[in-house]
Amino acid sequence: MDAGEILLVLAAVAFGFFAKGVTGLGGPPLAIPVLATFMGVEYAVAVIAIPAALANGWLMIENRSAEADIRRFLIPMMVTGVIGTLLGVWLLLTIDDRIMSVLLGVFMLLYIVWYLLNPERKIADRTAQRLAAPAGFGAGVLVGATGVSAPVVATYFHSLRLARTGFVFAVSVPFFFLGLMQIVSLAALGGYDQARITAGLLACIPVVIVTPIAMSIGKRLSVQVFQYVVLAVLGLAAVRLLWSGLG
Repeated sequence: MDAGEILLVLAAVAFGFFAKGVTGLGGPPLAIPVLATFMGVEYAVAVIAIPAALANGWLMIENRSAEADIRRFLIPMMVTGVIGTLLGVWLLLTIDDRIMSVLLGVFMLLYIVWYLLNPERKIADRTAQRLAAPAGFGAGVLVGATGVSAPVVATYFHSLRLARTGFVFAVSVPFFFLGLMQIVSLAALGGYDQARITAGLLACIPVVIVTPIAMSIGKRLSVQVFQYVVLAVLGLAAVRLLWSGLG
Protein backbone atom coordinates (compact mmCIF):
# COMPACT_ATOMS: atom_id res chain seq x y z
CA MET A 1 0.00 0.00 0.00
CA ASP A 2 1.17 3.55 -0.71
CA ALA A 3 0.88 6.43 1.78
CA GLY A 4 -2.59 7.44 0.57
CA GLU A 5 -3.96 3.94 0.94
CA ILE A 6 -2.48 3.63 4.44
CA LEU A 7 -4.16 6.91 5.45
CA LEU A 8 -7.46 5.66 4.03
CA VAL A 9 -7.24 2.46 6.06
CA LEU A 10 -6.37 4.37 9.25
CA ALA A 11 -9.26 6.77 8.61
CA ALA A 12 -11.64 3.82 8.17
CA VAL A 13 -10.41 2.29 11.43
CA ALA A 14 -10.78 5.63 13.24
CA PHE A 15 -14.30 6.19 11.89
CA GLY A 16 -15.42 2.62 12.59
CA PHE A 17 -14.16 2.60 16.15
CA PHE A 18 -15.45 6.12 16.84
CA ALA A 19 -18.93 4.78 16.03
CA LYS A 20 -18.16 1.85 18.32
CA GLY A 21 -17.23 4.13 21.19
CA VAL A 22 -20.53 6.00 20.87
CA THR A 23 -22.89 3.05 20.39
CA GLY A 24 -20.96 -0.16 21.13
CA LEU A 25 -21.24 -0.99 17.41
CA GLY A 26 -19.00 -0.27 14.47
CA GLY A 27 -15.32 -1.11 14.23
CA PRO A 28 -15.10 -4.34 12.22
CA PRO A 29 -18.30 -3.88 10.14
CA LEU A 30 -17.09 -0.48 8.94
CA ALA A 31 -13.31 -1.02 8.78
CA ILE A 32 -13.07 -4.55 7.36
CA PRO A 33 -14.62 -3.77 3.94
CA VAL A 34 -12.11 -0.94 3.39
CA LEU A 35 -9.09 -2.99 4.44
CA ALA A 36 -10.35 -6.00 2.47
CA THR A 37 -10.29 -3.89 -0.71
CA PHE A 38 -6.50 -3.76 -0.48
CA MET A 39 -5.56 -6.98 1.31
CA GLY A 40 -8.45 -9.43 1.01
CA VAL A 41 -11.11 -10.51 3.47
CA GLU A 42 -9.06 -13.07 5.41
CA TYR A 43 -6.24 -10.55 6.01
CA ALA A 44 -8.67 -7.81 7.02
CA VAL A 45 -10.56 -10.05 9.46
CA ALA A 46 -7.33 -11.18 11.15
CA VAL A 47 -5.91 -7.66 11.48
CA ILE A 48 -9.06 -5.88 12.70
CA ALA A 49 -9.68 -8.60 15.31
CA ILE A 50 -6.81 -7.16 17.37
CA PRO A 51 -8.01 -3.53 17.79
CA ALA A 52 -11.57 -4.83 18.10
CA ALA A 53 -10.58 -6.88 21.17
CA LEU A 54 -9.01 -3.76 22.71
CA ALA A 55 -12.08 -1.60 22.06
CA ASN A 56 -14.58 -4.22 23.24
CA GLY A 57 -12.68 -4.90 26.45
CA TRP A 58 -12.50 -1.17 27.13
CA LEU A 59 -16.24 -0.66 26.58
CA MET A 60 -17.12 -3.75 28.61
CA ILE A 61 -15.20 -2.44 31.63
CA GLU A 62 -16.53 1.11 31.21
CA ASN A 63 -20.17 -0.09 31.24
CA ARG A 64 -19.90 -3.01 33.70
CA SER A 65 -22.50 -1.45 36.02
CA ALA A 66 -25.20 -2.99 33.76
CA GLU A 67 -23.91 -6.55 34.19
CA ALA A 68 -26.55 -7.73 36.71
CA ASP A 69 -29.45 -6.87 34.38
CA ILE A 70 -27.91 -8.50 31.29
CA ARG A 71 -26.30 -11.65 32.74
CA ARG A 72 -29.28 -13.96 32.14
CA PHE A 73 -29.09 -13.31 28.39
CA LEU A 74 -25.32 -13.41 28.10
CA ILE A 75 -24.57 -16.79 29.70
CA PRO A 76 -26.41 -19.01 27.15
CA MET A 77 -25.27 -16.71 24.35
CA MET A 78 -21.60 -17.11 25.25
CA VAL A 79 -21.76 -20.91 25.62
CA THR A 80 -23.18 -21.46 22.14
CA GLY A 81 -21.12 -18.59 20.72
CA VAL A 82 -17.86 -20.39 21.41
CA ILE A 83 -19.03 -23.40 19.39
CA GLY A 84 -20.20 -21.17 16.56
CA THR A 85 -16.90 -19.29 16.43
CA LEU A 86 -14.91 -22.46 15.87
CA LEU A 87 -17.18 -23.36 12.96
CA GLY A 88 -16.99 -19.82 11.59
CA VAL A 89 -13.17 -19.72 11.55
CA TRP A 90 -13.16 -22.97 9.58
CA LEU A 91 -15.63 -21.43 7.11
CA LEU A 92 -13.45 -18.30 6.78
CA LEU A 93 -10.46 -20.38 5.72
CA THR A 94 -12.40 -22.63 3.33
CA ILE A 95 -15.31 -20.83 1.57
CA ASP A 96 -16.20 -17.64 -0.28
CA ASP A 97 -17.99 -15.26 2.11
CA ARG A 98 -19.81 -13.07 -0.45
CA ILE A 99 -23.10 -14.95 -0.20
CA MET A 100 -23.03 -14.67 3.58
CA SER A 101 -22.37 -10.93 3.32
CA VAL A 102 -25.44 -10.43 1.13
CA LEU A 103 -27.67 -12.49 3.42
CA LEU A 104 -26.51 -10.58 6.49
CA GLY A 105 -27.03 -7.23 4.80
CA VAL A 106 -30.59 -8.17 3.81
CA PHE A 107 -31.30 -9.48 7.33
CA MET A 108 -30.18 -6.22 8.91
CA LEU A 109 -32.23 -4.09 6.52
CA LEU A 110 -35.33 -6.17 7.26
CA TYR A 111 -34.79 -5.64 10.99
CA ILE A 112 -34.48 -1.88 10.50
CA VAL A 113 -37.79 -1.83 8.60
CA TRP A 114 -39.40 -3.97 11.34
CA TYR A 115 -38.22 -1.50 13.98
CA LEU A 116 -39.32 1.61 12.09
CA LEU A 117 -42.81 0.21 11.55
CA ASN A 118 -43.30 0.13 15.33
CA PRO A 119 -40.46 1.72 17.39
CA GLU A 120 -42.20 0.91 20.68
CA ARG A 121 -42.30 -2.82 20.02
CA LYS A 122 -39.86 -4.98 21.99
CA ILE A 123 -39.23 -8.68 22.51
CA ALA A 124 -40.55 -10.05 25.81
CA ASP A 125 -37.96 -11.20 28.35
CA ARG A 126 -39.08 -14.85 28.18
CA THR A 127 -38.77 -14.89 24.39
CA ALA A 128 -35.43 -13.11 24.58
CA GLN A 129 -34.05 -15.75 26.94
CA ARG A 130 -35.15 -18.52 24.59
CA LEU A 131 -33.46 -16.78 21.67
CA ALA A 132 -30.19 -16.11 23.50
CA ALA A 133 -28.59 -19.50 22.74
CA PRO A 134 -29.37 -19.58 18.99
CA ALA A 135 -28.37 -15.92 18.72
CA GLY A 136 -25.05 -16.73 20.37
CA PHE A 137 -24.38 -19.61 17.98
CA GLY A 138 -25.19 -17.45 14.96
CA ALA A 139 -23.02 -14.63 16.29
CA GLY A 140 -20.13 -17.03 16.82
CA VAL A 141 -20.35 -18.36 13.27
CA LEU A 142 -20.39 -14.82 11.93
CA VAL A 143 -17.48 -13.49 13.95
CA GLY A 144 -15.36 -16.49 13.03
CA ALA A 145 -16.23 -16.36 9.33
CA THR A 146 -16.43 -12.61 8.71
CA GLY A 147 -15.06 -10.83 11.80
CA VAL A 148 -18.53 -9.30 12.29
CA SER A 149 -21.17 -10.56 14.73
CA ALA A 150 -23.19 -7.33 14.96
CA PRO A 151 -25.93 -8.48 12.54
CA VAL A 152 -27.07 -10.96 15.17
CA VAL A 153 -25.83 -9.54 18.49
CA ALA A 154 -26.83 -5.93 17.85
CA THR A 155 -30.25 -6.67 16.41
CA TYR A 156 -30.95 -9.07 19.29
CA PHE A 157 -30.10 -6.58 22.04
CA HIS A 158 -31.54 -3.60 20.17
CA SER A 159 -34.88 -5.43 20.11
CA LEU A 160 -34.86 -5.39 23.93
CA ARG A 161 -34.84 -1.56 23.88
CA LEU A 162 -32.01 -1.27 26.40
CA ALA A 163 -30.65 2.07 27.59
CA ARG A 164 -27.15 2.98 26.37
CA THR A 165 -25.15 1.53 29.29
CA GLY A 166 -27.00 -1.78 29.16
CA PHE A 167 -26.82 -2.02 25.39
CA VAL A 168 -23.11 -1.18 25.13
CA PHE A 169 -22.24 -3.65 27.89
CA ALA A 170 -24.48 -6.34 26.39
CA VAL A 171 -22.91 -6.18 22.93
CA SER A 172 -19.35 -5.65 24.19
CA VAL A 173 -19.24 -8.89 26.21
CA PRO A 174 -19.95 -11.30 23.31
CA PHE A 175 -17.92 -9.12 20.93
CA PHE A 176 -14.93 -9.30 23.30
CA PHE A 177 -14.98 -12.99 24.22
CA LEU A 178 -15.97 -14.27 20.78
CA GLY A 179 -13.30 -11.99 19.34
CA LEU A 180 -10.68 -13.55 21.60
CA MET A 181 -11.86 -16.99 20.52
CA GLN A 182 -11.55 -15.87 16.92
CA ILE A 183 -7.96 -14.64 17.45
CA VAL A 184 -6.92 -17.86 19.18
CA SER A 185 -8.57 -20.00 16.49
CA LEU A 186 -6.97 -18.01 13.67
CA ALA A 187 -3.57 -18.28 15.32
CA ALA A 188 -3.96 -22.04 15.79
CA LEU A 189 -4.92 -22.47 12.12
CA GLY A 190 -2.05 -20.35 10.78
CA GLY A 191 -4.05 -17.19 10.19
CA TYR A 192 -1.43 -14.89 11.77
CA ASP A 193 2.11 -14.02 10.82
CA GLN A 194 4.40 -11.20 11.96
CA ALA A 195 3.06 -8.76 9.33
CA ARG A 196 -0.57 -9.27 10.36
CA ILE A 197 0.19 -8.95 14.06
CA THR A 198 2.14 -5.74 13.41
CA ALA A 199 -0.70 -4.31 11.30
CA GLY A 200 -3.20 -5.20 14.02
CA LEU A 201 -1.16 -3.46 16.71
CA LEU A 202 -0.75 -0.35 14.53
CA ALA A 203 -4.53 -0.30 14.02
CA CYS A 204 -4.88 0.01 17.80
CA ILE A 205 -3.41 3.53 17.68
CA PRO A 206 -6.50 5.28 16.20
CA VAL A 207 -8.68 3.20 18.54
CA VAL A 208 -6.86 4.56 21.59
CA ILE A 209 -7.26 8.11 20.26
CA VAL A 210 -10.95 8.12 19.29
CA THR A 211 -12.54 5.82 21.91
CA PRO A 212 -12.47 8.21 24.92
CA ILE A 213 -13.92 11.03 22.81
CA ALA A 214 -16.65 8.78 21.42
CA MET A 215 -17.62 7.42 24.85
CA SER A 216 -17.98 10.96 26.17
CA ILE A 217 -20.34 11.85 23.31
CA GLY A 218 -22.35 8.63 23.71
CA LYS A 219 -23.07 9.31 27.36
CA ARG A 220 -24.79 12.58 26.44
CA LEU A 221 -27.36 10.96 24.12
CA SER A 222 -30.95 10.42 25.24
CA VAL A 223 -32.38 6.90 25.07
CA GLN A 224 -34.48 7.67 21.99
CA VAL A 225 -31.65 9.37 20.14
CA PHE A 226 -29.32 6.52 21.06
CA GLN A 227 -31.76 3.95 19.62
CA TYR A 228 -31.80 5.77 16.28
CA VAL A 229 -28.02 6.26 16.26
CA VAL A 230 -27.63 2.50 16.72
CA LEU A 231 -30.13 1.96 13.92
CA ALA A 232 -28.10 4.26 11.65
CA VAL A 233 -24.91 2.31 12.38
CA LEU A 234 -26.72 -0.95 11.63
CA GLY A 235 -27.97 0.49 8.35
CA LEU A 236 -24.49 1.63 7.34
CA ALA A 237 -23.07 -1.78 8.20
CA ALA A 238 -25.82 -3.46 6.15
CA VAL A 239 -24.98 -1.34 3.11
CA ARG A 240 -21.28 -2.17 3.48
CA LEU A 241 -22.08 -5.87 3.68
CA LEU A 242 -24.24 -5.72 0.57
CA TRP A 243 -21.58 -3.68 -1.25
CA SER A 244 -18.82 -6.17 -0.44
CA GLY A 245 -21.05 -9.16 -1.24
CA LEU A 246 -22.36 -7.86 -4.56
CA GLY A 247 -19.25 -5.96 -5.68
